[in-house]
Amino acid sequence: MTLSLIWKLVIRNFRSLSKIMLPFILAASVMFGLEYIMLSLMSNDYIQKRHRNLPQLIGYANVLASILTVVFVVYANRFVMKQRKKEFALNTILGMEKKHLRLILAFEAVIQYVLISLISITGGYLFGNLVFMILNRLVEGTGIKLMDYPFDMRAASIMLGLLFLLMLLIFMINNVILTYSNPLQLMKSQKAGEKKRRRWVIITLFVLGIIGLGTAYYVALTTVGVVSSLQNTFFAVLLVTISTYLLFMSLIILVLQYLQKISSIYYRPQNFISISGLLSRMRANAVGLASIAILCTFLIVTLGMTLTAYRGIETQIESGQKQDYDISLTRKQAENQMKYLKRDIKQYAKVDYFREMHGLFIGMYNRGGNFEPLEMKPSQKNIKNSFYSVVTTVQGHNSNNGEHLKLKDNEIATSSNADRFSHFKEITLANEKYEVINMDKNYLGSSIAIDAMYIVVKDDAELNRLAQSYKDLDLETRDYVPASISYSLSFNVKGDSSHFEKMIPKIEKKYDIEVSNKKDISKEMYEVNGGLIFIGIVVSIILLAGMFLILYYKQISEGYEDKENYQIMKKVGLPESLIKTSINKQIFWIFALPILTAIIHTAFASKIIYQLMGILGIRDVSLFLTSYLSVAVSIMLVYGLMYWITSRAYFAIINEEH
Repeated sequence: MTLSLIWKLVIRNFRSLSKIMLPFILAASVMFGLEYIMLSLMSNDYIQKRHRNLPQLIGYANVLASILTVVFVVYANRFVMKQRKKEFALNTILGMEKKHLRLILAFEAVIQYVLISLISITGGYLFGNLVFMILNRLVEGTGIKLMDYPFDMRAASIMLGLLFLLMLLIFMINNVILTYSNPLQLMKSQKAGEKKRRRWVIITLFVLGIIGLGTAYYVALTTVGVVSSLQNTFFAVLLVTISTYLLFMSLIILVLQYLQKISSIYYRPQNFISISGLLSRMRANAVGLASIAILCTFLIVTLGMTLTAYRGIETQIESGQKQDYDISLTRKQAENQMKYLKRDIKQYAKVDYFREMHGLFIGMYNRGGNFEPLEMKPSQKNIKNSFYSVVTTVQGHNSNNGEHLKLKDNEIATSSNADRFSHFKEITLANEKYEVINMDKNYLGSSIAIDAMYIVVKDDAELNRLAQSYKDLDLETRDYVPASISYSLSFNVKGDSSHFEKMIPKIEKKYDIEVSNKKDISKEMYEVNGGLIFIGIVVSIILLAGMFLILYYKQISEGYEDKENYQIMKKVGLPESLIKTSINKQIFWIFALPILTAIIHTAFASKIIYQLMGILGIRDVSLFLTSYLSVAVSIMLVYGLMYWITSRAYFAIINEEH
């Protein structure tokens, strides 16, 4: 067979299989366009000079996006090959050798590579300009111009190399499929679904799925605290993923089989066709539908966390450091240098007033209201009872917050960033019982990521007593030693602070201290949060593209499989309206089940997700709920659009005349 003939066959295939080839090329182009954008942003001079934390965060996003891209493209190729097996079988029967089929696949891979490369690089660079502006907006970048985002030849070269490796992998997979298949197997495999399982196997899968999902939901609903949430999230996600697959392969089949036994329901014209057809579809597509459900869940969770983080940035910054400048000192520095430090600061700036505070940052273990020193002993193995506390005096609290709190003997005031620490009536500290005044305000803000308490004691005598009873871990000796009291000085500068900021290095060197600037803290928080939001957006786009690919190819695949059955039903005289109504019911439920499952998973996971957001200092329930509700509604609308597009493709196929 000549190369010119093979080339003509390749061109003919691209035309006749455009419904299969074109979505694959476009989806791969979107994913690799994002790859170019991330690679170009990582090496962009503007970002590297002004946002030192961003390249590393974008690198993490790139790794995650690359893994997802490989998974989705290989998964999509599986559907493409399934639809082409009949074509390969016919060509083999007509005398074409496997080496000719491999050559056709090679030519097609080259064409796909060229097309994806052109679309990815062109679209990536054009869309990259917009992404560059959005990213700098997320991190509060100023003075940005489009010329700061030039075309990056190195990023394009790396992207082309990665695309080449992926296309080579797909070509090798397709070759393996051809090598170990004969024409008869290829003809049969196009219509092959999942084999009919024995009833005891289905029941076993159902029981395991219910146990796994119930356990995952229980973990999600009962986990308390940020640290525990971090530890349990992976376990819960793993259980939910496995259980979703098990239940899609068993529960729905059991329900449909049960409906078949109810004569009054099953033996009605519409229900008979719908239930039997849906049962056949579920046996063949359970794994694919479970995959879509998991993708939908991940998409809602990712976008929800992204939107929540974006809306909560300002709150985090405001509660992270309340005053413009903050200085931490040791006890010795505070006793010997505080007076001179304040004098020097006043020389260079007009200060509103100095806020002095001293206190402890100590680990505690809650044993029924008795707060023991946290020493990680075997008796303190329940991590949800472990926490950290900021302890200060009435004088320090009032000075730092501009309040007039008063306490009596054996009385303390408490606040917390976690609801579980906000309802104590009595607390024991260092073997001394205290009556508790619960303050409604969260004085910790976002300065501490984990669940913690803020405790105000009456005076220095009480604070010193606690310092002797509670422990700090000495990093050198790895022993627990009495806790040390730290001091802080915070203030705002009235008017222009530029002169003072120029003098900060001099003050830091003279007193061996570090002056924390709210502007710098704000910049770092915008960089970190902006980078995380960017990761969420990129991953969400990849998940959306992957989900659309799976849905589209599933509909195309089922369209070709159902085409013959549809024509048979028409020929035996079934009304076309009845056929279409029954098929519409089947398609609706096939689409509805994954999104409904995703909504249920997200609802049960909401508590543990909310607690994880505490890492970013976000503890506003209304902010979290409104973000997730908005995302869930948006995803359902997008999913509905996908349903409409792919259903039209399905009906176009089954209505084609032979």
